Amino acid sequence: MKYALLALLCLSFSLALALESRPGSGSRVWPQDSREYNFSYHSGTDDFHFYGSNIWAVRFNFAEVYPQSLASEFLVSKALLWLPQTGDSVRVELFTDFYGGPGTSLASAQAEVTSNQLEIPFSNPVQGDSLWLVVTYNTNFANRFVAASAGGGSRSYYWNTNDVNPYFQSLAEAGFNSELLFGLAGDFVLSGPDLQLTEFELEGSLQPRQQVGPTFAIYNHSDLTVYDANVMITVTSPESAFVLQDTVWVPEPIPPRSEYVFNAQSPGFAGHQFSLPDQPLQLKLRAVLDTLIAPSLPAEPLANNRITINRFSLADEYPVWLAENFLRAGNSVQITATQDPFDFPAVHILNYFPILSDSLANVPAQIRFNWYNFNTLPRTVVNGDLRLNGFSASYTGQYQQHCQDAQALKTFVSGSNCRLEHIPQNDLISAEITFSNTNTLLWATANEYNLVSSSCLNVGIFRKVFFDGAERYVIDRWIAHGEPLSGPLGAGEELSVSFNVSLSNLSLAELAQGYRLYYWLQLAGGGRILYSAYSDFTDVVASQDEVCPVPELRLGPNPLRGNGSLRISLAGGRKLGTVRIYNLRGQKIIEIAGAGDELNLSASQFPASGIYLLRVEHPLPQGKTTILNKKINIIK
Repeated sequence: MKYALLALLCLSFSLALALESRPGSGSRVWPQDSREYNFSYHSGTDDFHFYGSNIWAVRFNFAEVYPQSLASEFLVSKALLWLPQTGDSVRVELFTDFYGGPGTSLASAQAEVTSNQLEIPFSNPVQGDSLWLVVTYNTNFANRFVAASAGGGSRSYYWNTNDVNPYFQSLAEAGFNSELLFGLAGDFVLSGPDLQLTEFELEGSLQPRQQVGPTFAIYNHSDLTVYDANVMITVTSPESAFVLQDTVWVPEPIPPRSEYVFNAQSPGFAGHQFSLPDQPLQLKLRAVLDTLIAPSLPAEPLANNRITINRFSLADEYPVWLAENFLRAGNSVQITATQDPFDFPAVHILNYFPILSDSLANVPAQIRFNWYNFNTLPRTVVNGDLRLNGFSASYTGQYQQHCQDAQALKTFVSGSNCRLEHIPQNDLISAEITFSNTNTLLWATANEYNLVSSSCLNVGIFRKVFFDGAERYVIDRWIAHGEPLSGPLGAGEELSVSFNVSLSNLSLAELAQGYRLYYWLQLAGGGRILYSAYSDFTDVVASQDEVCPVPELRLGPNPLRGNGSLRISLAGGRKLGTVRIYNLRGQKIIEIAGAGDELNLSASQFPASGIYLLRVEHPLPQGKTTILNKKINIIK
């Protein structure tokens, strides 16, 4: 069976950096234990919600999926929906396509919305090359909305009652760049044979010197058995010496209407693994399917049998990871109270209140909200592309998983330096941020994916505000938002960005004690954050009387190898205070209160080799404290 999904909610996340999508590569959101085949017309991120009518229409043009086929129809068995709220009822109807609009009603069904994901079967299957799905979703909630996904809006329609004669208006014509999360399930009925390479990925740890291998899936849409199928895989990179070619032969015939999957559990997978080079670098991988539908037939054309992906072998650590909350005053506590029990020291939470009537709201928060194309609250975004929509019973587990997934990521930025200098005569701070790429080889040619030119810079000043029982950072102003990078950042190169920060009647002491500058590189269009860091303003304070500078945290040897000891201290012989150490899951493994001038920890106190996070709470005068963080690398 094959799904024709016009839009999908992306609930899964791949640790590989997916930078090249293709039509028809939608995510599976229904159970994979069935033999049903998944298809989407465009990528399936839940990027927009549309507020309005309770009648929606989606046009499915099945014939365009196989343009070379003389007859390509779809036999619909059920409707698939994802709705943001439960507790209401929904009605679905299938219509013919009559001059670009819903024509004759062919089938209908109704169901209670008992869960967000719904499968609604039709009593009589309906077949056609172009059909309309019309959904009536009467909700009793004050702010009714229907989830929508990224897309042009040309295939999704709503019932516009603003005209004397109501009509179905395209979301694209109404100015909404979105498609609805409604779909149909069934089976394609084709005039000829068809075989498709449906998935292609690189499995394994994408880090230097690690073993990886190709995985793929092939679906047989035809009524004929497939023989002698093979997938030719080509790997190229900016390192001219690192070029690979391999052919994976499917060891068995593929029966009609079935899928063959090649992965790490498949016999012979180890023979197709390869080692990534010592140097971090960009990878371009292409898979091409070739086969015979039957011994008596010629090889099938490669119309839908090529997949190209970009992946990166990265090795550098993020200084911090960002979790962004988009909140409404009055009900923000449901989010903050859920996040507070998790102790992920390296995950920094930034807060935005985009509704201007809220006391903590401002235009910079609205700019960020609109940049993500959001239109509902609350929202949480971890590392740019791991998103939680609203608040539900599953929020806690998903937030924890997203934070853990983000901390497993690597970056191509080896480090950054933020230089801040006070210019008294102009009452401003001159700033320069320099990013460096020490080792990672990236393509910079026009015909290859350029990671740097596809990224943008965000620099924001965040203010420490007390709400929901704790001090939290809230956006104050943008210094740069969504700005393209001005130069290359290939291996061995640096990229500097300069700007000025007006103090705006702030004293240096207020700036140092209550504000922080965060900066990050992010894929354009609201994609993954590729690197994030922050800087305090204490270094630009004019006098020691106004504020106590943050002391330097000293740590060595780092990495700690073998059975040695790790020495922790502060510059100037200052007392450490409270010392805590966490693993990357956010679990606390060591806590020492009232540590003195120096602390020595033996390697045996760490349960295993790996990356750990050191958090020192250093006491300051007048009962204040400052938090110092560093990473620890343990190699046993």
